[in-house]
Amino acid sequence: MRTILPCVALLSILVLAACGKQEDAAPAQAAAGDAPAAEDVLPEEPPMPSGDFRVVAVELGSRLDEEGRVAAPRDVFAPGDTIHAAVVGVGTSPGLTLSARWTTADGTEVAKAGQSLAPEAPTVASFTVSKPDPWPTGAYRVEVAINDRVVETRAFEVR
Repeated sequence: MRTILPCVALLSILVLAACGKQEDAAPAQAAAGDAPAAEDVLPEEPPMPSGDFRVVAVELGSRLDEEGRVAAPRDVFAPGDTIHAAVVGVGTSPGLTLSARWTTADGTEVAKAGQSLAPEAPTVASFTVSKPDPWPTGAYRVEVAINDRVVETRAFEVR
């Protein structure tokens, strides 16, 4: 009987110790399961410039007026057209880069251009894209960005 009692006590201690380790491991596993995988974490967006500058309109067309705005806005173009995007912004900033990225519907880049600005009043920046050969028919879009952060997207079509 003397041998059984210490064995039962030792066995009880081992069982309790083993149960305690599982309880400690469970929160660690849950915490690891709650954390997003490395590929699930989105990259940090580029910073916006200081000031209150913002884009209020993006107009597409085939002709610009004397102020740099699109004379007759539209979203359907002919294969031989030159396409302009007039980006209207308001507010001020000591410095920023405004850019336009032209892509096909599947995201293939057709063209990209940028302009450095230090706006102190309403501003119109225009971007132009053309091709020496006719545009292939299909869907396209232009993404307008401030310091590489997309703030507006406009879809258009070539027929």
